Amino acid sequence: MRTIALSLVLLALAASTLRAPARAQAADGLRFYDSAHYRLGTDAPEDTAREYTRVLEAAWPQMEAFFGKAPKLAKDERLHIYFSQTQDGWHDRLKADKVEIPVGAGGYYWPGNKRVYLWKQPTIYNTRQLLLHEAMHQFHYLACCNNVNPKDVWYIEGVVEHLSRHHWDGEKLTLGVVPLCSLENYPRLALELFERPDFDLAAMIDDKRASTRPEQWALVRYLLLGDDGKHKPRWDTLRPKLDGGQNGKQVFRQTIGEPRTLQPKILAWLKGQQEPLVPVWNEWWGLGPDSACGTATVTSGLRTREAATEFSATLHAPAEGAFKGGLLIGFEDTSTYCVALFDNHGAFSVNLRKENAWHVLKRGQAAPARVQGQLQLKAQRTPGGIRLTQDDVEVGVFDLPGEKLGLCLENCTLRFTGLAWK
Repeated sequence: MRTIALSLVLLALAASTLRAPARAQAADGLRFYDSAHYRLGTDAPEDTAREYTRVLEAAWPQMEAFFGKAPKLAKDERLHIYFSQTQDGWHDRLKADKVEIPVGAGGYYWPGNKRVYLWKQPTIYNTRQLLLHEAMHQFHYLACCNNVNPKDVWYIEGVVEHLSRHHWDGEKLTLGVVPLCSLENYPRLALELFERPDFDLAAMIDDKRASTRPEQWALVRYLLLGDDGKHKPRWDTLRPKLDGGQNGKQVFRQTIGEPRTLQPKILAWLKGQQEPLVPVWNEWWGLGPDSACGTATVTSGLRTREAATEFSATLHAPAEGAFKGGLLIGFEDTSTYCVALFDNHGAFSVNLRKENAWHVLKRGQAAPARVQGQLQLKAQRTPGGIRLTQDDVEVGVFDLPGEKLGLCLENCTLRFTGLAWK
């Protein structure tokens, strides 16, 4: 189960998944989509449903590699997942299956019937991550735990919080990453927790206090990847013990070591595990470690976490339809920032938002793109201001407030690759 969001291997997908048939519509409005391992029941649009089956199938072999085994399915058996567009629809589906509604949750795996239930979250990325999160509970329980809850919540949730953080470009899925950006930003929250003077990792391991998702994520990720993988062999010894029903307070020190010794090491490590970019407004997600996608019906931006002196990216123009997008060339806060927008007519506009109004700093025709459908954009801080170029041709130099740089778009969906900054 995962609470509602508040604000590694790349794999080609099986052709059979892409052709997954839609089954008859059920009385509750759900349609069913079958893939190799899953039956997805949903009231979402068909393109969303088919994308989710592709995501689930791309995750399956990676989960099998992570857990060392997969659920044993009978011939033609599939794991059931129900995705609802609304919370009310989610409640109705749970009630129909006589499953108690979990308080404050966005998704739920119910071992009693081996089914997953979830509903749409505040952003595209959060929803897809929740889908993976709950499917991973289902996979983990059925493959490794004899469908019985392990005793430690930090372990149950930490594993799937780590593994479900992903990059997805529509075809390829990479699990277990620090996202390029996310609304929840668990790395930042985990760092804030570990920096607290009263933080007590040992109390969490010993089940003397409740723990939160960010610290659960941090602990599991550290044991898997921290100190250049030093703890991974010990993790491999610990995990089957926890899957088998032993308590962490009984076996953690025997296999991993003293939590109080680990705590400062995790704190130091977390400082290098932070998401590099921050959504200024919702609906930005990472396609890969240096590529992103955004969508909005208004002006939207994605900024660097820290001050930057340079930012560059390749804008991929959509094959059809109007677009406006480019670089965020100065960001102070959500009331003071500047966007450099390039459009499908070959024009550009540099617009400063200040004192609740837009101020056009420069308009003109963009330079002919060197690569059809792509614009190479760069913002560089100079003594005279931010120097903006498109395909190495200077657009202008602008004296602007704000030390953060990044991406922007207006009333469209755009993909950017080759992101780089200093």
